[in-house]
Amino acid sequence: MSDRPLPPLSTLQAFCAIAETGGFGRAAERLGLTQTAISHQIAQLEGWMGGRLFERGRHGARLSPLGLKLQPEISAALTALETVLHHGRAASASPSLVIATTPEFSSQWLAPRLESFCRRYPKIEVRTAVAYQRPDFASVDLAIWLGRGGPDLVTEPLLLDDEFVVCAPELSRRLPSRGAIRAAPLLLYRGMRHTVLDWQRWYEQIGGDPKAGELAGFDIVAAVRDAQVFDAFEEMLEACGRGEGFALVRSSLVGADLDSGKLVRCFVEQQPAALNYAMLYPAGALEKSSVALFRKWLVGETGQEQFRR
Repeated sequence: MSDRPLPPLSTLQAFCAIAETGGFGRAAERLGLTQTAISHQIAQLEGWMGGRLFERGRHGARLSPLGLKLQPEISAALTALETVLHHGRAASASPSLVIATTPEFSSQWLAPRLESFCRRYPKIEVRTAVAYQRPDFASVDLAIWLGRGGPDLVTEPLLLDDEFVVCAPELSRRLPSRGAIRAAPLLLYRGMRHTVLDWQRWYEQIGGDPKAGELAGFDIVAAVRDAQVFDAFEEMLEACGRGEGFALVRSSLVGADLDSGKLVRCFVEQQPAALNYAMLYPAGALEKSSVALFRKWLVGETGQEQFRR
């Protein structure tokens, strides 16, 4: 190795941040530094390199020919270094990870996929906290929740859901061409208010008018009041699969049941969900390697699902 010391890592991070954002001010904001500190770091790096890395102008900072030559390899080297360090940190101990989410998301989406994360990172001890109460981040590393967190939390959107009605294939085949919503009871579960799956909102969004059309005389309020209520989302889906009625669901929770043919979409109407699942975690949580690795895995899993749709 050369006797000449390498430039500090912070100068390389500043260089990449400016190249990616196009300005010293935006790079400073991304890195949580002052613009003056960023300027000093680039001056230090340019002194080490012996040439200018950026051309400054009124519209921001552009890479110089030297900067253009260096940027791809420096960026790739920093990414590789980050990956190696995260893996090394994860392998150096038996890190833990506590994930909080709702019962239906845990059973229908997370649990079937979590095994792949555990196989990839067998030394990470994963625990899930399943409840409808808002998570306590004193004991939780990361939550998968509907909507945004508070001002002290980072919120990263995960899934964009649609809401629609499903039933058993046999029931679907027997539905009349008009007024089909009257052909079977509505089904609910006790966590429904927490998941914002609201029959009345769905009915109004699809243009249900109790005074006109084929749904004249259909009382959605009475239908919801008389609906059969189950203790859990899975129990409601089981009853739905047995042909006992209609269930209003969000797309992320019934993919496997639709793929297997256990359930079918029985009406063409659907609407975007009022709230969607997001990752919530405290600022600085990604400094814990197990959280950073889980976040990266989760983004990959949800990205594949969005693409599949």
